[in-house]
Amino acid sequence: MRLVILCSWGATSSQLARKVQEAARRRGIELVADAGGTGEFKKKAGQFDVALLEPQVRHLKGEVERVAAEHGIPVDVVDPRALTPS
Repeated sequence: MRLVILCSWGATSSQLARKVQEAARRRGIELVADAGGTGEFKKKAGQFDVALLEPQVRHLKGEVERVAAEHGIPVDVVDPRALTPS
């Protein structure tokens, strides 16, 4: 499965993608986690199976869903609590 985590420019989503990739590896889950900005998603949407939006760009969910729908990709928003240190 190919996952993309989207934020404004791809910086914070890169950190989360690395953590998700490592967690999947530890659990034996076959997953490729990538990161990117919402603006570049239009060009790359066909490369992914699922898309997650970081909370700071949740207001763009409708726009991302329209692009994702063309490729049959589900979209959701990362729960902000998942990003807070425990």
